[in-house]
Amino acid sequence: MKQLFIQLNVAIALLLAFSLHCFGADTYTLKYNLETGKTYKQNVVTVTDMKMNVMGQEMNMNATMEMNVSYEVTGQKNDVFDLKTTYQKIKTSMTSPAPFVIDSDSPENSSDKSLGDVFKSLTEVPIDIQLSQTGKVLSVTGIDKLSEKLNAISNPQFKQMFSQQFSEKAIKTTFEQMSSYFPDKPVTIGDNWDVTINLNTNGLDLISKMNLTLKEIKDNIATLDCTGTLATPEGGSVLQIQGMDATVTVKGNQTGTIRLDIKTGWIVGMELTQTSTQNIEVMGQAMQQQMETKITVV
Repeated sequence: MKQLFIQLNVAIALLLAFSLHCFGADTYTLKYNLETGKTYKQNVVTVTDMKMNVMGQEMNMNATMEMNVSYEVTGQKNDVFDLKTTYQKIKTSMTSPAPFVIDSDSPENSSDKSLGDVFKSLTEVPIDIQLSQTGKVLSVTGIDKLSEKLNAISNPQFKQMFSQQFSEKAIKTTFEQMSSYFPDKPVTIGDNWDVTINLNTNGLDLISKMNLTLKEIKDNIATLDCTGTLATPEGGSVLQIQGMDATVTVKGNQTGTIRLDIKTGWIVGMELTQTSTQNIEVMGQAMQQQMETKITVV
């Protein structure tokens, strides 16, 4: 009888311990719960430092791109949101090798006023996006109107570069990159999950692989730590550079922190650092460049 009593007490203690553990391990479902009629905003700043050796000559380049984007939720059907998306500000600048700035807020003070006028015209074009609760971009419409604005660029090199940056594929993957961090099941603090995203940056195809960990939740803000890799598909990616085909292979790493509003799923902050080595082959010549990119979202 004494042994049975001891076994019973041990069983009860284990059950209580398990119950208390489950009670304390709150689970969270991270997804979009946007409110129809409300407008959400993000300011994205991308700073790129690049070093390369061109025919024995060392070159350094520093460039910054800033985009302020608003997303008006115009409707919802089942788990799909309709977003009217507008660029509020587009600014790109370079400090080296030569100072250069194009600002939609100040076309007249841009290095090239005609490009400044084009950037300003892009802020007047709404883009319609359908976004699922899980962060998938289902459709993007209105890109043709952006293309019409970009046709006003007279410089062929700038026209190609910005047309790639504001292409349907690039815009879709850019918006999806900002919303593809959700796990496919409820998670608790300390849980981690993997996310793979196919990106297109200025015509360059990249595969982003990330491991994310739910670090903490405080004041309804979830903090995710992330680490991962960046790489081109096997065999590299082919780019058009000044009318010539260039094969680019990329290998790199990324690390950072993402903050989400757990009520809406909206990113309220992000700091992501990507470091990579790029090998470029064009016209039988090869060169290598080292790149560090810092992405900040507020």
